[in-house]
Amino acid sequence: MNRQRILGFFDDLARSPAFLFLCAVFLCGAVAGGLTGLRAAEGDGAVELAAMLDALPAQAIKSVLCALLWVMLAPLCALLRPAPLFLSAAAAARGFVLALTLAVGLGQQNGMLLTFGAAALPAALSVPALLAACAMVWQSGEAAGRYSLRVCRVPFVICLLLAAAGALLRVAFAALWQA
Repeated sequence: MNRQRILGFFDDLARSPAFLFLCAVFLCGAVAGGLTGLRAAEGDGAVELAAMLDALPAQAIKSVLCALLWVMLAPLCALLRPAPLFLSAAAAARGFVLALTLAVGLGQQNGMLLTFGAAALPAALSVPALLAACAMVWQSGEAAGRYSLRVCRVPFVICLLLAAAGALLRVAFAALWQA
């Protein structure tokens, strides 16, 4: 598969109704997570979740595995029925967790720059990877009647690589922040 075909694949995917719906569901989850994070007080689980950002340099492998797990949720959701519902739930959950982490991190004293670098910048790679993976799985189910990634193996691997790169960016920024 040549470079132009892969870029064209993602261009067509970004214009699909499934991708647009998943983006809308992601944004709904992000709004809910942001509002929940703004209401978080000391001792809440949301504050503890945001505090995990400080320990990222020591947990680089866990961070990469977690980022890959988000993308691997897409083919796992295809095993459940109705698959589009579970794909939408994965997108909403990712939006919720991301916005919750950002909102709680912004409420901390030195959290604005750390939150931006350790959560928002890597999300610019990992979130589109998750949404593209979910849309690929969704469209493969509509086209073939069953959910399979045979047609789009290379783009799915690209999504995995983008998610891993986002996790490594998060770890690198957190390591620089602590240095």
